[in-house]
Amino acid sequence: VVMSCRVRLARNVAGMPFVGRATHPQRREALDAIRGACSDTPVAGELVAAAGASGALAWVDMPSMPARDRQLLWERHLVSRNFAEGDSPRAVALTQDERFSMMVNEEDHLRLQVIRQGNLLREAFDDAMGAEAALASRMDFAFHDRWGYLTACPTNVGCGIRIGVMVHLRALRVTNDLEKVQRAAKELHLAVRGFHGEGTEAAGDWYQVSNQRTLGVSEADLLGHFAGTVVPSIVAWEREARA
Repeated sequence: VVMSCRVRLARNVAGMPFVGRATHPQRREALDAIRGACSDTPVAGELVAAAGASGALAWVDMPSMPARDRQLLWERHLVSRNFAEGDSPRAVALTQDERFSMMVNEEDHLRLQVIRQGNLLREAFDDAMGAEAALASRMDFAFHDRWGYLTACPTNVGCGIRIGVMVHLRALRVTNDLEKVQRAAKELHLAVRGFHGEGTEAAGDWYQVSNQRTLGVSEADLLGHFAGTVVPSIVAWEREARA
């Protein structure tokens, strides 16, 4: 039922305008700051190891890539559609196994992502937090004592984390019982999106389910609720419908 899981962190560089308010030179400055913080081979190696990935950390300059290559990165869930189609200074860093990636200058200065096959949410969570800690030891992120991590979109303010799974809900769709998931999503502050996330349709009965609440709750509490309650419930409903 659960094909893959993802943990994504949104962070912004302290003292710099958010991407939506920044000029191209300011976006370039943010890109250089983040890339510089993990450019040394030992530092990059530590970051990759903390994320539980393998291989060197490769940087890809998005504006210089052919359109079809940017499309490929989007199809493989390594970048967002807007990130792939934009024209401002931006880059993505990723490992060869694609288990770890970082979008720089998407909606926020940094979108750090860890992906795992299957239902390994707790492992993905630990790796994402480890990678973020390794990077935070070398640069300051925008943080407010009351509101937590500051982000461009208010729905990410707080702990700035998105915990999600890609689920195959074929039986629930065939039996017209998807309303169970949709009802639970509304009650539990979850987002149910299509195969490629926000603004996309479900393809082949694949859906992305993730948390929407990030303010006033800790990362550990979100993980415990999502991995311990939300995902098991969805899996149980789908297996019951299949039976």
